[in-house]
Amino acid sequence: MKIVTKAILSVAVIMLCLSLVPAMADTPAPAQEKVIIYQTDFATNPNWQTNSPSRYYWDSELQMYHYLVQGGTGSYAFVPVVYDNGPFTLEYDWYPLQTDKDTSFQFGMGSQEMDITQGTNVLSIFANKKYGKIMSLQVISSSNNKLETNSAHESYGGPTINFDDNQSYHVVVRYSKELQNADIKVSYRNNQSTLWTSYLNLGTELHTMNRLFISSVGFYGNMSGYSEGYIDNVTLYRLQDATPVPTTVPPTPVATTLPPTPRPTTVVPTTTKAPMPWELALIAGTIAGLVIIGKKKQP
Repeated sequence: MKIVTKAILSVAVIMLCLSLVPAMADTPAPAQEKVIIYQTDFATNPNWQTNSPSRYYWDSELQMYHYLVQGGTGSYAFVPVVYDNGPFTLEYDWYPLQTDKDTSFQFGMGSQEMDITQGTNVLSIFANKKYGKIMSLQVISSSNNKLETNSAHESYGGPTINFDDNQSYHVVVRYSKELQNADIKVSYRNNQSTLWTSYLNLGTELHTMNRLFISSVGFYGNMSGYSEGYIDNVTLYRLQDATPVPTTVPPTPVATTLPPTPRPTTVVPTTTKAPMPWELALIAGTIAGLVIIGKKKQP
């Protein structure tokens, strides 16, 4: 009996555990919403600041932003953003026209120096190097600690992945303050298929970033060549847990208690009914019969 009892208890416990698994799996993750920090689709002039308006400018016909990066020029274009040193995601569309040997295009978040060799910055970089046209993610911390990952074989051990000029791409760069890491994903814009993705473990938080910028400050590559193209649909945002919409419950109406309506008192008059003649005869006959019976019983 003990064996049977134990077996039954074991089966019961297993069934209980299995019944809990779907409930745990069905628990939804908290919904998240975008909080836009900066956004432009270049339909109108975004008025980015630049020290070289012939290289960096808004193209009103194409409704995109033009860049031409040359080494040694120290040129840049930027837009200030109100940023609280928290996590962020930067997305933009990229259209490279020409990327000469030993030139590069770099765009991302950074500090007021806008120097691609000094902190603080989180940059997507597209350069024509030893292994061809290579995609990179570069992060330089506030203490000038530089980390980089790129799509060349020597960087991550896999096959070298190149980008092409005259192609359209969508770029996503993210920084997580909580996890202290950053990542990048480059996709083909026409079908959203991923071309390359990678990440960096930073081991530190990033501070003092206050602008989006394109820059050649600190870049001394091929001074006769250049990197030229366009960017579009720039969005800088952070994700946060969605605030539940409060449900407005209509107030419960308070019942008004009215005193009961007094019912009218109906006074029923008491009527003394006079006996009918036949009733009197019946009573008299009964009495008489009783008397006669009583006399017959006397001796």
